[in-house]
Amino acid sequence: MKNANTAVKNNFRVIEGDNTKQFADNGDLQKLPVMKSIKEMVELTGLSYMHLRNLCLENKIVHIRAGKKYLINYNRFCDYLNGIG
Repeated sequence: MKNANTAVKNNFRVIEGDNTKQFADNGDLQKLPVMKSIKEMVELTGLSYMHLRNLCLENKIVHIRAGKKYLINYNRFCDYLNGIG
């Protein structure tokens, strides 16, 4: 039985829909955070890799660690650069 939101493309089952939203505890929809690696942030901001890594190590910016990789919350980083929060 096929789900209405799935399609088969190139022999792979693809779930179609908006994956940028999730349900909160109160039932409201909220956006998932946009997480970028340090290398992606270097390309987006022009800041050095070591500077961004040091900000993560000093817990000055919102990030998570996935193994060895640091993932920075892009929207919160923009707030940090603008002096908000």
